Amino acid sequence: MRKLILSALDLAVIVTMAAAQIDFNIMGTGARARGMGGAFIGVADDATAVGWNPAGISQLDKMEASAVGLFANYKYSAEWNYSGTPGSWETSVSHIAPAFASFIFPTNVSQKNLVFGVAYQRLIDMAYGEKDKGTWSGGTWTYEETQKGGVDAITPALAFQITPQFSLGAAGNILILGAKSEADYNWSDGDFRHSETDWKYSGFDLNFGALVTTPKFNIGASCRLPFDLKENGDYKENRSIGGVAWDTSYSYPENTYNFPLMLGFGVAFKPTDKLTLAGDFEMRKYSNTNMKYNINGVDYTDTLNWVNCNQFRLGLEYVFSGPSAVFPVRLGFRTSPKTYKGGKGTFTNPDTAQVVGTVFTGGFGLIMGSVMLDLAAEYGMATNWDLEEAGATYTSKEKNLNVLASLIFHFK
Repeated sequence: MRKLILSALDLAVIVTMAAAQIDFNIMGTGARARGMGGAFIGVADDATAVGWNPAGISQLDKMEASAVGLFANYKYSAEWNYSGTPGSWETSVSHIAPAFASFIFPTNVSQKNLVFGVAYQRLIDMAYGEKDKGTWSGGTWTYEETQKGGVDAITPALAFQITPQFSLGAAGNILILGAKSEADYNWSDGDFRHSETDWKYSGFDLNFGALVTTPKFNIGASCRLPFDLKENGDYKENRSIGGVAWDTSYSYPENTYNFPLMLGFGVAFKPTDKLTLAGDFEMRKYSNTNMKYNINGVDYTDTLNWVNCNQFRLGLEYVFSGPSAVFPVRLGFRTSPKTYKGGKGTFTNPDTAQVVGTVFTGGFGLIMGSVMLDLAAEYGMATNWDLEEAGATYTSKEKNLNVLASLIFHFK
């Protein structure tokens, strides 16, 4: 029983460290939208709509440029106690990154808005961090790994008012860039290993949107078609063992991830000119996602065992008006379903289920003439494992704090 519990404990630690670091649940960005919990499919009235609901940019009647920056901090921790001997593990990573930039150009055709746009956006943040240390028969060792970057997209977009109340839109995402990671092993006897990995991503996907607007209600829908994300990696390493040093380098075989159809629906209710209440629901069937690769002319397919992600988002915005400026205030909440499972109960028979976290958001803005400034913060938390049996306990959690800042300039 003790060996079984310790084996399960080791497995739980590995799962926490490996699976809980990168969130593949694609979502739009922008300080205004994220301050409202991401409930923006039915609102979609600024440039960031290209990621939430492309039809929404049809509501823009002036040329505008925008930029969004992101500060992100992710923390993962685990605590355990076996026969009165406690232990813990914690890792975190913080980084600053550009999240979005755009230029919007509205035109008029037969007295109906035809709006063109082009944007840069980060679809998947690949930030990752890990720090570990331990002992072995000859001394101690430390391990540290960091990764930054992500899957970015260049996004041309188009939206058209079919009628004054009904619009359609489309956006194409040209997937680019990638992530770079560095890892260091150091042993107390002077041995070491340093490695660097350069990941590159490519692909293309389309998302469509529809929006119905009325004086009190908006109803929106979005659809991201299935797409392939291709991944290539180059690895290099230098190490020294027993005073002997050597270098290694190679390229990983190309991996192709098959991402599923993603559907979203949103409603915005405006009981007054100053107050907006919004709610979204999105579905992503990640259980169909797999990874394909080729080694020496042989094709392989690995099932990733991801879990479907259904997400609820709620938000509100209230606008305070001053003599020379407008001050919007926002609050929001959303569930944060993960593509992986965790569990609670006993080590030998855990009750496994999808990990679903919660995220609380808030933000405010300042509108003065042609300039709009927005700031938003998100705080999320989730428990991955909570196990107990025969005097042994294990709990692992994750937390994250995101801060987004936006600047929008309207041309006269």
